[in-house]
Amino acid sequence: MSTWRKWTLMLIVAISATFTAQAQDASAASLYNEGLASLKSKDFQAGYDKTKAALEAATAEEDEKIIGLAKKNLAKATYYLGIQKLKDKSVDEALALFDEGIEANPKYASIYKGKAQAVNAKGQSVDAIKLYFKSAELSEEAGKTESAGKSVKKAESVVSKLYAKKKYPESIEAGKAFLEVKESHKVHYYVAKAYEKQKDKANALTHINKAVELAGDEIDDKYYWAQGNIAEKAGNKADAVTAYKKITAAKYKENATFKIKELGGK
Repeated sequence: MSTWRKWTLMLIVAISATFTAQAQDASAASLYNEGLASLKSKDFQAGYDKTKAALEAATAEEDEKIIGLAKKNLAKATYYLGIQKLKDKSVDEALALFDEGIEANPKYASIYKGKAQAVNAKGQSVDAIKLYFKSAELSEEAGKTESAGKSVKKAESVVSKLYAKKKYPESIEAGKAFLEVKESHKVHYYVAKAYEKQKDKANALTHINKAVELAGDEIDDKYYWAQGNIAEKAGNKADAVTAYKKITAAKYKENATFKIKELGGK
């Protein structure tokens, strides 16, 4: 092969490599934009696939800008796609997606809410509560107080739903995990009721008294009714009468009046 032909071939290869690199750059950017468009149109599977492809392409090219953007959008894509999987009862698939999202962007608060739903569906209520609090913490850091409050309410609902399903030991365990992080009159109430069902009078009384103390203006007469019932079972008749006397709601008033008379109150 002549020297001229060799130089010509090298030039062609060099030009080809340049155009290939440019095409790859465009591909990473275009994949990112396509993924973003899919997410906006709520085609979460396509958004996930294209954003993941964009991240892989940008990583190969060491394009830090696209890598950063793609990671943030991948976390969002895994969250929305994961929620779809949960609705389809594909819990393990959802959990894998949420874990992938956390790895992509560990500061994305919503992804922890998604994972909380997944682990709760698998019966891991304590882990679910911890994840809801992680979501709340990140929301607070981002200045999203309302979102943080919603995550805390989700954690509270884990306890109340376990109680409603008559899973009393699990309700107590989940409630204690919640109360290690934050006080809540609602959680104390359900823990008290769960202890009552377990015939643990001492712990039931401790938690119902705390629920009444914390409730303040938000107190519901069901708290006083529970407080009276638990105190009565614990042999504290005077405390029971005191609690029953605070009841004003028609739902409990007649029974409370009967209880007061039965216990010798006036």
